[in-house]
Amino acid sequence: MSKKVPKKNISSVLVDIKKPDYDYERLPKFETVNLAHIPQAPVEEFKKTKKIFWTVFGACMALIFMFLAVTFFNLNEVKVIFAEGAEGIVKNFSSSVEALKEFRPDKAEISLKKNNEELVFLQKTFDKSYVQTFFNLIGGVVPLFKDAGDLIGTITTLNSDLLSLTQTIEGLKTNGFRYFQSNGDMLIRSVSEVRERIRSVTGEIESLRNTISALKSVSPFFEKFDAVVSDNYLKYSSELRDLDRFLGGTIDLLKSDERHVLIFFQNIAEIRPGGGFIGSYADVTVKNGQLANIDVRDIYDPDGQLDMKVVPPQEIKTMSQDWGARDANWFFDFPTSAKTIVYFLEQSKMYSEKHITFDAAIGLNLNVMRSVLDVIGPVPLEEYGVVIDSENFLKEIQREVETGKDKMAGEPKRILKVLAPIVLERMKVLSEPQLQELVKAIGVHFADKDIMVYAKDQNIRHFIETANIDGGVFKLPNSFWGSYLAVVNANVAGGKTDVFMDEFIEARIDVDTSGGTFTDLQVTRSHLGKNEKDPWWKATNKNFIQIYTNPNASLVSLKGNDIKNLVSDFNYEANGYVTLPQLDSIEKSKIFVNTYNTWTLEAFGKAGFGTWFNVPAGISKTLSVRYQTPEDTQTATITGRVFMFVFDKQSGVNTRLRISISAPLGYTWKESEGPIFTYENENPESRVTLHLTLKKQ
Repeated sequence: MSKKVPKKNISSVLVDIKKPDYDYERLPKFETVNLAHIPQAPVEEFKKTKKIFWTVFGACMALIFMFLAVTFFNLNEVKVIFAEGAEGIVKNFSSSVEALKEFRPDKAEISLKKNNEELVFLQKTFDKSYVQTFFNLIGGVVPLFKDAGDLIGTITTLNSDLLSLTQTIEGLKTNGFRYFQSNGDMLIRSVSEVRERIRSVTGEIESLRNTISALKSVSPFFEKFDAVVSDNYLKYSSELRDLDRFLGGTIDLLKSDERHVLIFFQNIAEIRPGGGFIGSYADVTVKNGQLANIDVRDIYDPDGQLDMKVVPPQEIKTMSQDWGARDANWFFDFPTSAKTIVYFLEQSKMYSEKHITFDAAIGLNLNVMRSVLDVIGPVPLEEYGVVIDSENFLKEIQREVETGKDKMAGEPKRILKVLAPIVLERMKVLSEPQLQELVKAIGVHFADKDIMVYAKDQNIRHFIETANIDGGVFKLPNSFWGSYLAVVNANVAGGKTDVFMDEFIEARIDVDTSGGTFTDLQVTRSHLGKNEKDPWWKATNKNFIQIYTNPNASLVSLKGNDIKNLVSDFNYEANGYVTLPQLDSIEKSKIFVNTYNTWTLEAFGKAGFGTWFNVPAGISKTLSVRYQTPEDTQTATITGRVFMFVFDKQSGVNTRLRISISAPLGYTWKESEGPIFTYENENPESRVTLHLTLKKQ
């Protein structure tokens, strides 16, 4: 039977633990809840809330769509502006890298500063058009759009770093020679800094290339931009890598305990194919990045200690039975000449017994010394009773060499040993304006082939070759259609007369409808030394002249040349003489053409015609040559095809040039808007390159 619970134990409030002395009956009474029926909000109130939500949502979406519409509208506008700006940026970038390759950082800086202005304008255009905001919003979901938004900033950073690189190179260019004279550690650090900046820029270029390549899938615009950048903007990354490798080779050379570099002093009064006759040279010793010693020598010193017997070129045999360093500047390709001279010097007991080898060679001619003397001022040589300046340098030095007291003592080039250290000391204390003037002049001398450089290190040699400062012969591309020309003189027992020779080269090139050419070439040389007092200036200029042109060219006619019947009958083979391969290949290619008393030959990938062309003092003579380049299956004459003309100038020769190129019948040249294109220059640089485009009449 159930027990009844007392009323005092029943309460309307249910709690687990009651608080003592607390009146729970005062709590508000709760309504009875029927769990079978959940209370609902009023229908009208729900509809009102739903309407507000969709109104707000619709307004937000409208604003978003309006923003996107404005952005896309502006994006199209920005694309046009960006495309126009990109073209200028790419062009300026290309110009800057070309300038850096030539070590002309001042020119590169101008192009890069123009880029800075253009990039600032483009970034402002992005910001004003909300394009940047759009890319940032979308980029949160699709990373590629973030890359697109960052593109201008990435290019700006690259441009800024390139600008810093040019300034670093400018500092090295300005102070490098001073460091070389007195602070080798600073020179090595400066070169290393340039290298590190180049490596950084190269990495940024690679990153930029990858970004733009990835963006091709975003828009056809980026696909087009990728093509432009890949073809122009970024192709120079390989050039920068070449520069990096060049600087690496240079640093290795500078860091060594002892390295030797040759400086050839080329006498342009006695022209040889590779420049002037090398009567003297300097052995420069480099230790830990610094000039340790400079030893000026007569070229006959090492030749006098040369035991090996080498067959000389055919044209020298009647003047000298043996071949040595003195006559090794015989090749129009200066790297070949320099390599041959270095070989003879290293074989001489003067250096071989000391195990001395040479890592590089630099050819300098009279024009460079004139510029140096213009800057440092006249140099008094008291023991010789003369003051040397830029005007009298050649005559005074030559007079001392030919008839001075040093010649009587058996040391005719001693005056150069006396002069060299004085010049170097003067160069240490040049003012900033003087140094800038000299640096500018040196740049001109590189362009004019007054300075040429050869190096054994492959990385250094490759760079100076691509920078066109090695004095090398132009290498014709595989698809070459055009005409190559070089006129090369060699003074053989013709006194010191070339400094008074005036040369004028005139060529008319007729291109026929099959793509072949006929060239009428005239070389006029005038001897202006008739009234000179010293006999070596007014002697007959005895000259073996060579005309180099396309490898498949053939001689048609030649007149105005001279005949030299004197030949050597010495039996070189029977007397144990060796032949150097670089000369042997040329000599074996020679064929004597009796009709014209000339030789045809092959050298440096070119066909050549060689003959004697002697000019007495006070006389002007003209050599006339006609040759033909046959038609080729690759040289069809069609509208848009580009004809290329290349002229390689000989170092140390003052040459005036006039070239006329006639288009095939029925065509004109786009560049001249007529059938004939004419080029004239009173003082051409080391290489003249013309590109002419065919246009159907």
